[in-house]
Amino acid sequence: MDKTMKAEQVVAMLSKGMIEPKITVVGCGGAGNNIVQSIYSGCRSNVETVAVNTDERKLAEIEVHKKVFIGKDITEGKGANGFPEVGEYCAECARPTFKKMLSGSDIVIVVAGMGGGTGTGVAPIVAQVSKELDAVTFAIAINPFSFETERTKKAYEGVKKLQAITNNTIVFNNDRLLELAGDATVSESFAIVERSIMRIIDSLCAQISESFISSIVPEVEEIFQSFEEEPVPQVAMVASAAEMMQASVAALGPKMPEMNGTLMVR
Repeated sequence: MDKTMKAEQVVAMLSKGMIEPKITVVGCGGAGNNIVQSIYSGCRSNVETVAVNTDERKLAEIEVHKKVFIGKDITEGKGANGFPEVGEYCAECARPTFKKMLSGSDIVIVVAGMGGGTGTGVAPIVAQVSKELDAVTFAIAINPFSFETERTKKAYEGVKKLQAITNNTIVFNNDRLLELAGDATVSESFAIVERSIMRIIDSLCAQISESFISSIVPEVEEIFQSFEEEPVPQVAMVASAAEMMQASVAALGPKMPEMNGTLMVR
């Protein structure tokens, strides 16, 4: 890309207030849906929350920016009933929807509880589509408690698939968090797990945004310095780099993305 074209793209990005990267957090299955709902009300302006499920009732109960109901003709909206292969098949059928859903995202964080049907089967497909779109992809997998014996083997296979797709896979073991929780009840323990993951995601989003801004400032300054050395007529009236940066940050504001309803994939 020549200097002039690159400069025009950066100027256009700054003038539209697009300094921060677009981050999409996708919760797959019941546990993933609960976590993105918790993130929704207090998330940053550049973060969009998406819930994906095969359970229509569960999806209707939560509040996020976007909902994606998949597998209607396969599960009749009643969920994958603990079968990861069912969740995976529904996700494979929904690939075009996932591609549209993640288009334009710079960073994608996929969150799912492992060991059930939807989260275990869907999360690897969402992560794969994200990688195909060249988004930086993170996965957060939540392993079941050790007393959930039937879910443990399914969880192991699901985590392996995620790790094969993205090296940026964080695995939470519920047993370890249960130890830290002490005498907490099971429901209280699940709440502790959710809060812990929410803090991780919020911290991750903050660090990503700060790193992105820090990396782009020298590039912007370099481009504007090139204007002084070799003036470009098309952008002769552009303000200084510092003014552009200040105006762009102010333009971001506290607004949340608008709710876009529910997508349905049969």
